[in-house]
Amino acid sequence: MVRRDFPSAYPLLCSYDVVVIGGGLAGICASIAASRLGSKVALVHDRPVLGGNASSELRIGISGADVSGGSLTRYARETGILGELGIESMYRNPDFGSSFHVQDIVFWEWVRREPNLTLFLNSQAQEAIMSDDQNIQGITIVQTSTEKSFSLGGKIFVDSSGDGRIAADVGSEYRVGRESKGEFGESLACDKADNFVMSSTLNFTVKDVGREVNFQAPSWARSFPSDVDLPFRDHAISMDEFFGGFWWLAYGGVLDTIKDDEEIRDELLRILFGIWDHLKNHGDHGLANMTLDWISPIPAKRESRRFIGDFVLTENDIRNHTIFPDGVAYGGWPIDIHPPEGIYSREPPNISIPLTELYSIPYRCLYSRNIKNLLLAGRNISVTHVALGSTRVMGTCAIIGQAAGTAAHLCVRYGVTPRELGEKYIAELQQQLLKDDCYIIGLRNEDPIDLARGATVTASSEEALRVNQVDDVEQLDTPLAQIFPVSADRIETVEVLLESNLTTSKELHMGLRRTNSINDLTSEQDIATASSTVPPGRSWVGFDLSADVESGLYWICLPEAKGIKWCYQNEAPVGTNRAIFTKIAGMPGWRSKRGCYLFRLTPASKPYRASNVINGIARPESWTNIWVSDPTKQFPQHLDLDFHREREINAIYLTFDAALDTNIYLPPPWGVFGTEVIPQIVRDYTLYTHNGHEWVRLLNETGNYHRRRIHRFKPLTTSKLRLEVQATNGDPSARVYEIRAYLEKV
Repeated sequence: MVRRDFPSAYPLLCSYDVVVIGGGLAGICASIAASRLGSKVALVHDRPVLGGNASSELRIGISGADVSGGSLTRYARETGILGELGIESMYRNPDFGSSFHVQDIVFWEWVRREPNLTLFLNSQAQEAIMSDDQNIQGITIVQTSTEKSFSLGGKIFVDSSGDGRIAADVGSEYRVGRESKGEFGESLACDKADNFVMSSTLNFTVKDVGREVNFQAPSWARSFPSDVDLPFRDHAISMDEFFGGFWWLAYGGVLDTIKDDEEIRDELLRILFGIWDHLKNHGDHGLANMTLDWISPIPAKRESRRFIGDFVLTENDIRNHTIFPDGVAYGGWPIDIHPPEGIYSREPPNISIPLTELYSIPYRCLYSRNIKNLLLAGRNISVTHVALGSTRVMGTCAIIGQAAGTAAHLCVRYGVTPRELGEKYIAELQQQLLKDDCYIIGLRNEDPIDLARGATVTASSEEALRVNQVDDVEQLDTPLAQIFPVSADRIETVEVLLESNLTTSKELHMGLRRTNSINDLTSEQDIATASSTVPPGRSWVGFDLSADVESGLYWICLPEAKGIKWCYQNEAPVGTNRAIFTKIAGMPGWRSKRGCYLFRLTPASKPYRASNVINGIARPESWTNIWVSDPTKQFPQHLDLDFHREREINAIYLTFDAALDTNIYLPPPWGVFGTEVIPQIVRDYTLYTHNGHEWVRLLNETGNYHRRRIHRFKPLTTSKLRLEVQATNGDPSARVYEIRAYLEKV
């Protein structure tokens, strides 16, 4: 029965524009996004700390499209609010092992500092109050820490709780389990549909106490006496790297991961202690001095309810990299599916299909198709079981959350439902997300009130494309390729640095191909070819391509040539992508690798020009999209925007280079966590305006370590704007992706 009134036992505490249920990363980003835009927001979370799986209670590392630093796609890391949180956590935490506790505080601080946002921790949403069968008007809440019971009213509700308790309570249509192959034509689906889901896991850590420690397994622990009892499950622990548990320590997908969660947790504890007994007492695992240090009190859940929107994202959409006209987020994590039986499965502990390109997530997956004022965010959005294998990771859930929160604000602003917003205002939603430093595949800034878009931009210096540091070599035992940006209208020659172990010269063929994406090496059509002779030893080998081209991305490929190696450097210049032709998961194709093969272009390419900062895209995509100053020139370096006439402005948006091709959530060797700051980010800078006669300092900033900075001030009139960079956090060049200028309404 649907409740139509606020019960007296739960008095109405307050009414809000937007009520967000669930304080994981999706809920954090949704609530901050809506509140920053001016909506009055409540965030309701049933735990004492924010973060969900990323909190200190569960300690699951944040993963997303960058695949923990191992992505086959370049420049895939999520930005927006999640980017702010990640960079701040990295700055405050020199040690990854203790970072989750401080990260809790970062999450809490980012939420509490929003003046339009009210946080309710330890607060469980009990049930929904409906105005009619299709509209929610409030929720009842029990706050366990204060023993208070109350209700909250709202206009738009965002369920980002994972399990979707409120969404289910109001009758929003959902599914649990695995679809059949026949329903959506998914190759990874089951032959027959069932109610099984991916298994949950329980995290733990260990520490070295400096002396031998014995372990006696409790009687209730499961038994794994030999490695045969843990098939396909690597259980080596190296204290040279951070150890945070075994992701394959899993169970519960054959049960109900909501109603049976307590039973699942207990069984995971039995499994965990059985595995520790195996490590300590069955075979030499090198853990004599190790002891259990911490065990999560809560299972980390991969799957439960998936609510149905106006569109259901499938495996085919992900693998075909479908670009949707209503795209508001993206993914790139592999299709990573864990067996329902968990550790009791005798098969490998997961199926993982890597993705070579990012895919689009449409807005139609983010709202309920039968409850009018309900948005969804996180792992409960409208996807199939197979597609969830990719969309469920926290980095992806976070940007989905920001999209949902932004949509919620616009729904309130225009007095429309989420569905109506998608029909009438999808372009505005997308442009607002771009303005807030989110990335949407294939879309660029078209904000008509961004005054910078009409400016002429010049710089004190501009870097040319240079690749000359030899760090290692790659055998041409398989075809190799290199993507690079070309600024000229012709490529005369391409030289590559090769090393031949042969005693005689060998002829080698090169093909030149066009691409429209930094991650796309699917073209098989050469626009030019050339052959050259490779002598013994190491030498630059030139290929006379003599090709007329347009400015854009191109790639060269060299065929298999035994005995010849291609030199490469570990650092890849922005807008380049190194690739090898290989077979992963049974699929032959080009796979990106870190670094850049050494090459030289004639004429030289200058792809990091000042005009890039107003081209509307704030990461490499079909171009570099960044200004980089000449590293041989000393600081300060500057960018000038000429508006060509007097303009009134009161806000400037700056987007710096935050090394989007690196992982910031994990320590080495996976990421750069522990370095505190990202070297490429501009640290010290000054903004100037021009009064018609001279430059006048507007503001000075020192010690910056964030990618996105927004500066607001009293309205002023100017015809020019200058950004002067005095220092970065370590990089020899000033690096800026975007500048926007506005006269914002106060």
